[in-house]
Amino acid sequence: MKLFKYLFFILILMGSLIFLVQLNELNQTENQPLTIKIPYLIDLENFKEGFNVWLVLVLTLTVGVLIGFIIALFQIISYKAEALSLKSKLKRIQAELNNLRNQNIDDDIILEDSIENSDL
Repeated sequence: MKLFKYLFFILILMGSLIFLVQLNELNQTENQPLTIKIPYLIDLENFKEGFNVWLVLVLTLTVGVLIGFIIALFQIISYKAEALSLKSKLKRIQAELNNLRNQNIDDDIILEDSIENSDL
């Protein structure tokens, strides 16, 4: 099943790359690909012309995937910590239950035989 999932993801990746290449070929003006200018980077010498559209899409997708992995990593770590906490609490409660099971019931009970009968 995992193999099919990985093959599916590879097919999606290949399809998106083909889409990006065709997007770059279709969106050209005067045989120059379209560019996107990003604010605050226009002032730098190397980025005055802007970035190609396909490059911006790939970078945006990559940043999104990285942010998703980081969020998932924090969730996994918090779930692991919660699981460890619950396991230790379960062990503590099981030990307490075993101690209560091993106690004699008769230890705390005081039996007294006293009959108050005035008829005798």
